Amino acid sequence: MKKLLFIAGIALSLTASAQVKRVDYKELQNYFLKSEEGISKKDLTYIWIQDQDEFDNTFGVAKTMNNTIVSPDFANYYIVALAAPQTRMETYLSIKKVEIEDETDMKIHCIKMEGNKNDYFSKPILVAAIPKNAFVKNLVFCDDEGKEQKRVSLDKIDKEKQKAAEKQLKAEKEATEKAAREEKESAEKAEKEARIAAERAAKEAAEADGAARKAAAAEEKRKEKEAREQARIAEEKAEEERLAAEEAARRKERETEKMEKAARQKVIEAQVEAEMKADAERKRKEKIQQQKEQEATEAARRAEEEREYKLQLAREEREAKKEKERLDKEERERLAQEEAEEQEREERAEEKAKLKKEREEKRKQRREEREREEEEE
Repeated sequence: MKKLLFIAGIALSLTASAQVKRVDYKELQNYFLKSEEGISKKDLTYIWIQDQDEFDNTFGVAKTMNNTIVSPDFANYYIVALAAPQTRMETYLSIKKVEIEDETDMKIHCIKMEGNKNDYFSKPILVAAIPKNAFVKNLVFCDDEGKEQKRVSLDKIDKEKQKAAEKQLKAEKEATEKAAREEKESAEKAEKEARIAAERAAKEAAEADGAARKAAAAEEKRKEKEAREQARIAEEKAEEERLAAEEAARRKERETEKMEKAARQKVIEAQVEAEMKADAERKRKEKIQQQKEQEATEAARRAEEEREYKLQLAREEREAKKEKERLDKEERERLAQEEAEEQEREERAEEKAKLKKEREEKRKQRREEREREEEEE
């Protein structure tokens, strides 16, 4: 009896395990959504692509010099996609696992994870190819917790495809007469694509040439600015030397006037002594007094002129100092701004590198988790 129960338990276990079958899948990378039409603005959108035309109308190719584009194989694979609404959050979309339950339902367990906030908007998508199974009747999209989000009935689609095939057969008969025109249009399309590629290459070359010209113009502008700065410094030095020479000339002129004044004073005194003593003394005193008053007036006038000149020099020195301080301040502000911009560019580059490294680590972690889950199963 125990042996029978043991055998029955094994049979039930085998039956239960046969009801769920894990299916491998592969991601089709370097594609993007051409339009947000039909994409939910809040939740994930689950997409099943039936043929190449629908795929080409839905997705564009992000081709670069270094990546490889894998085209979808609709004959042997179900082509599915996940699309998230446009967001500034760093978003990762993934398929946790694909299982066939009861041989009829292919369940696709989907994952959406969000990270840090970016400075730009993105449209996260994931395109995957899942091997076809002749017994599968439904494609069932589930969330991370296994809750069903969307169900696609393949039987209904097959009937619709049969009707479409009959209609297409009729259309193909009518299209026979148009074969020559279609071939011509195909040749024109190929020629147009080649022309577009050539124009794109020419545009890229023109952009590279423009960047080089901008760099050369910036270097020339920097050299011109340095030359202007050196010329300004030379002009300031020449002005200082001119002012010093003028001051030395004025000092020499004042000394000459003083010597002439002393000579005139001696002549006046000699004339006064020749006059009559009494009258001469009075006249001499009056003349001396008058001369002193004139000298005092002249001295006051010269003192006033000297004071005015010193004030003018002081005003010119203050204005020159203010102008120099203003130019020095503008130069410091320009250098500070350039340093800040350079630092900001370096910080952005470091941030991008950091984000790229984090994304690679998360992808690696998810691959390791999938491998561990497969090994555990």
